[in-house]
Amino acid sequence: MPKLTRHTLSNGLRLMVAPQPHLHTAHIAMYVKAGSRFETKETNGLSHFLEHMLFRGTGVHPTSYALNYAIESIGATLNAATHADYTVYQMSLPPESVAEAIDLLGEIFTQPAFADIEAEKNIVKEEILEGMDEHGTLIDVDDLSRGTLFEPNALGQKITGNPHNIDRFTVQDLRRHMTQFYGAKNMVLVVTGCVAPREVLKNARASMRKIPRGTRAVPVAPSPVKYPSYLRYHECLGTQSDVRVSFLTFGERDPRRSGLELLMRILDDGMSTRLHRRIADDKGLAYEVFAGLDMYEDCGVFDIGASVEHEKTPELIDELLSLVSELRDGVITRDELNKAKRRYLWELRATLDNPEAMAHFYGPNALMDIYETLNVRALKIERVRIEDVRDVARAAFTRENLSVAVLGDLEEDTADGARVTVQGWERLRAAS
Repeated sequence: MPKLTRHTLSNGLRLMVAPQPHLHTAHIAMYVKAGSRFETKETNGLSHFLEHMLFRGTGVHPTSYALNYAIESIGATLNAATHADYTVYQMSLPPESVAEAIDLLGEIFTQPAFADIEAEKNIVKEEILEGMDEHGTLIDVDDLSRGTLFEPNALGQKITGNPHNIDRFTVQDLRRHMTQFYGAKNMVLVVTGCVAPREVLKNARASMRKIPRGTRAVPVAPSPVKYPSYLRYHECLGTQSDVRVSFLTFGERDPRRSGLELLMRILDDGMSTRLHRRIADDKGLAYEVFAGLDMYEDCGVFDIGASVEHEKTPELIDELLSLVSELRDGVITRDELNKAKRRYLWELRATLDNPEAMAHFYGPNALMDIYETLNVRALKIERVRIEDVRDVARAAFTRENLSVAVLGDLEEDTADGARVTVQGWERLRAAS
């Protein structure tokens, strides 16, 4: 693999270049340590709204149309996404357009026009309403789950915010938020694909030098509030209930991270893993079931979820918690671990052929000052023992870390049955 190069520009912007000369494409991504976990209740949704507004033109290209036309004329498309702990702006493009694309990104971050704010407010409010019912109640089980796990910490806030906040935001709010979070020291530029590191460095120095230095954002560690039943249920009409069984875990910096990733893959990484086999093949409870990890700087969330007929909600929760209990009690085979390792290592190797995946491997971690190469990650995965995975399961799957969220239309006795199921697992774990 060609060598990864790292530079820090004079204003503090970190630049990472991962050349993949065998490819015929390039990818540019700017990562900013800004998101809902750095917001207050009053500013919730501002990071996401700012992301939208940065598409509304620059000093050189003063309209959204003009900016997008310039980007698309060089063969690129600008995409962006706001997460709880970072925002990313990215383009896949022909290698010969890299210099122009870096220059356009520099415009976006130094000369925002902030035009047509009222029109963009309407667009963002429509996006927010997609996750609400006619009464203004959340109908996104993931938002409900995070609120249950993290409230009152900002990690429990909805990334898009709420319509009331969007209505209040002004251009002055956008500029203030940009000054606070869009400083060069709080940003990482990653360029991957068929690129020449020296040329990329030259382009970045010319185009990004006017980004103010700024300071790095520091997250506030969560102190999650637990509810008496460890289960939060919101009524939502529909034909199925959405269920999330979630556990608060450790974060990206923890040395047990590799074991946690393999634990997740033992549970769900293909149709032959135990989660799909138990819930879908054997029990026929759900069409689709999944496990996943959200990893932050200082904590993480291990999710297991599915959609199910309302009356089967208690049974689904019981089966999911039973699977968790098996893992926590050490029922893990070496064959499962070896299969999970092989699939993960192949996924890392496949990153060599995917410039976007390569950028995403390096960018978010660099925001946290974690500089781990693909080779180092692979070595860590190879060294995980079955005892390590068992220890991780015991540490993660505890009653103190558990939260269950259900969004559905349950009869009263079904909702009570779901609560009893969760409470029964809590008592079982407490007695063990």
